Amino acid sequence: GVFVLGSVGLVLWWGARRNLPNSMTGVLSSGVGVCGVSAAVAAAPVVQAKSLEIAYTIGTILLFGVLCMFLFPIVGKALGMGYIQFGAWAGTGILNSAQVAGAALAFQPGGIETLKVAEIFNITRVLFLPIIVVWLAVWYVRREEAAARHVEKVDVMSVVVSKFPVFVLGFILMFLLSSTGIFAPARHYQGSYFDNSDKVMVRQDRSGKQINNLLKDPEIAALKKDIEKVKRDDQRAALQRLIEGKKIMSEADDATVRGVINAKVMSKESTAALNRAHRAVRHTAPKIAKFRDLIAWFFTFGLVGLGMQITMASIRQAGGQPLVIGSIVGVIKAVGSLIIVLLLVSETI
Repeated sequence: GVFVLGSVGLVLWWGARRNLPNSMTGVLSSGVGVCGVSAAVAAAPVVQAKSLEIAYTIGTILLFGVLCMFLFPIVGKALGMGYIQFGAWAGTGILNSAQVAGAALAFQPGGIETLKVAEIFNITRVLFLPIIVVWLAVWYVRREEAAARHVEKVDVMSVVVSKFPVFVLGFILMFLLSSTGIFAPARHYQGSYFDNSDKVMVRQDRSGKQINNLLKDPEIAALKKDIEKVKRDDQRAALQRLIEGKKIMSEADDATVRGVINAKVMSKESTAALNRAHRAVRHTAPKIAKFRDLIAWFFTFGLVGLGMQITMASIRQAGGQPLVIGSIVGVIKAVGSLIIVLLLVSETI
């Protein structure tokens, strides 16, 4: 909320200082502050934005968004961000929804954990759209009246109702139902099932190369060195069984090991060993894997249809003051959200 409202307010303040038309400033603030192109289009009627001003805004948002789509994953990898941290940052800091999905998939091409987090944060921004529409309507009328210009009346409530993102209600409903576990297959955790049998711990890939998922001697040595840092008896017992068997021995032990990881009492080497041991016994069901691939394809087509339709004409139209203001506010939003995410958002398994 702070980043959405703050971005809108900053664009409105700066646009007034740079003597941009009120309609141009209003539509730009909505696009930069909320969720990109769709927010700009939703706000355009209440600020009576001209088609050229909408084009300026869309060009600015898409140009900045495409740059973020490539830069965010690079920065995220360099800073060692996890899936949850990067998803929170992308969902907050990237201006346009389509590029949020693109950056999340680029950061984690082999899964959708990052994408899910990013879209939750992004949809949270969308919830502010009706509030922003009302704010801009009041702001625009007051600015135009102060300038003694004739303002055509706009039915704010009809615009809010027509532009309200109804799909968000369905998303919230499905999120609540999913939280109850009603859709989860039996014995699944976050879309995966437990299996530590020998056939999956030591196996061969399609090329005949052996894949050994058991812990290596250096990892065992690191765990033996750090086990004294763990105070709870149940956690120490689970770690001892892990050391002796070189793998997590039961589903209950897996839950206990996740607790040790989240406690952050082990060294970096031991934590990496525990994470590897956890991943080795968790496997994605074939149906879920196919469903995730299907989601990835849907988002790919969405990117092609929404976020990647950028012409040289729209880029040229994004020049001048709207590009300067939109880009600087976008950078402030991206850097500010990065700092907050690194300080407040932690990774969990």
